[in-house]
Amino acid sequence: MSKDLRSYLAELEQHWPDASLRIGREVDPREFHVSAVLQHLENRGDQRVVRFHKSRDLEGRPTDFSLAYNLFVTRELCARAIGLAPADAKMPLSLEFSRREAKRIEPEIVPPSRAPVKEVVRTSRDVDLSRVPMFRYHEQDIGFYLTMVAVMKDSEENFYDVSFCKNMYVSPKRLTVSLQRKLHKHLLNIVEKNEERDRETPVAMVIGHHPAFYLGAGALTTFGNDDYGTIGSFLDEPVRLTPSETLGEDFLVPADAEMIVEGIIPPHSAEIENPFGEFSRYYQPQVAVPYVDVTAITFRRDAIVQGIFPGHPGHFNLGSIPKEGSLYREIKRVFPGVQAVHMPHSGVGRYSCYVSIKKRREEDGKLVGTVPHVFTNQLQFVVVVDDDVDVFNEQEVIWAAVTRARFDKDINFMKGMPRSDRVIIDATVPFNEPFPRKAVVPREALEACVLEEWIDHGKAVGAAPSARKGKHVGS
Repeated sequence: MSKDLRSYLAELEQHWPDASLRIGREVDPREFHVSAVLQHLENRGDQRVVRFHKSRDLEGRPTDFSLAYNLFVTRELCARAIGLAPADAKMPLSLEFSRREAKRIEPEIVPPSRAPVKEVVRTSRDVDLSRVPMFRYHEQDIGFYLTMVAVMKDSEENFYDVSFCKNMYVSPKRLTVSLQRKLHKHLLNIVEKNEERDRETPVAMVIGHHPAFYLGAGALTTFGNDDYGTIGSFLDEPVRLTPSETLGEDFLVPADAEMIVEGIIPPHSAEIENPFGEFSRYYQPQVAVPYVDVTAITFRRDAIVQGIFPGHPGHFNLGSIPKEGSLYREIKRVFPGVQAVHMPHSGVGRYSCYVSIKKRREEDGKLVGTVPHVFTNQLQFVVVVDDDVDVFNEQEVIWAAVTRARFDKDINFMKGMPRSDRVIIDATVPFNEPFPRKAVVPREALEACVLEEWIDHGKAVGAAPSARKGKHVGS
């Protein structure tokens, strides 16, 4: 059976039942039910996948759709989505991501009769986006949004680009396509190429699929890459594609999606979008973006509408994990002593980066700190630490910065960068001058101590086992 969202959720419930939460009460898009529940869970530190089993549409009518959120809320969930163990959720996950984005598994084409997403087909007069659950998440969000990916095809070079792109509800047959003209994204390149020739741009929104599908869509591939092949690498099997309702075999869409929204972007179209609370946790200001006239909606009979809570941990992970492995690879080309790379949630998974290295020369920290800035245009802040610091533990990174960095020498700025100067903090131990050693518990004692043997679970216990044979700890 091909991988899809519902098979993943069923597998999660079977093998990791504590990882998901069921919400039985009905949610209404006209209220902030979804974001209120997700925010309360986040405040509690509850990081489970959330299934909302009943929803209303934009007019308050009951629907047959359920909702799925928080599928990327932890690194462990992201690791599990691509077949890794939760224990591999730190650097192994990032490196596996980098390995898979360099591979391809070519897609498989299936007829509509074998495509679950074609169980219900709405075209022409039957298209009514108001019947699809979409949501406002933050107090000043201007409208209802879909928050997953869009697919476009470069008709000249015959490749598909699949990228995250939100869509705001405009009318029953129209959505925005959130491509700001000042930001040079892959999808916008396709739209503008078509506009130069006064051509329309077909597009399809994929609302619900296996989480590995979306992780693959976030891979840092170059423009011109056929993303369906890359996504197949993340799924570890071919993406099954089927002809679209709008263009048939000339535009293929994922057969195992929960819902596909198809449409046409007219050349030079413009619709006002925003404010909208984005990944930065600030409202994105109003801007003119292209719009899509929707020509078809296809979906499973009991489709699961998948969403992302913008500006929260799942959104951060989708920004950070794809970049960490790529940055590690780029740094290693020029500095083999790199140990780990992490883009923390405190920098919304995009603005800050922590790098650990095995330092050999005094200048290593400063030189390594320049590399992430060159390869990631959103990055503002890099901290380089020694290999005795866990970059995935922010408390350790800040400890290293405030105890090892000499602020008059070790804070450097890259001048003349877009938007603002960039910061590099060398928080490595300085060479060629006295510096105290880090206080640690002896490794032998840690290895000898099996914690469960020391914990009193309410039963009578005898003498505590010794960490060193013939001698009690502390004697």
